[in-house]
Amino acid sequence: MNEKFESYLKDLSPELQEKARECKTMEELNAFIAENNLELPEDALEMVSGGFCTGDCPKGGKHEWNTYTSYSECKKCGETLYHPS
Repeated sequence: MNEKFESYLKDLSPELQEKARECKTMEELNAFIAENNLELPEDALEMVSGGFCTGDCPKGGKHEWNTYTSYSECKKCGETLYHPS
């Protein structure tokens, strides 16, 4: 996890901090945020809203993201990551 995200975690309960740190991929982290009705501060949003990679794209290579206000979508395979609101 990056420094911005770690500073965000300090505001969560110890239980939620632990669960967030257990996330291995951005998909898992994105789902965790949505499931717990959490809001990601603007300065940490970059982890979810662009410039990131969640691993290999099934269409070959790395995912290539189109980023929109509420979600990002891989240009090649269509995988979607929703940004917490």
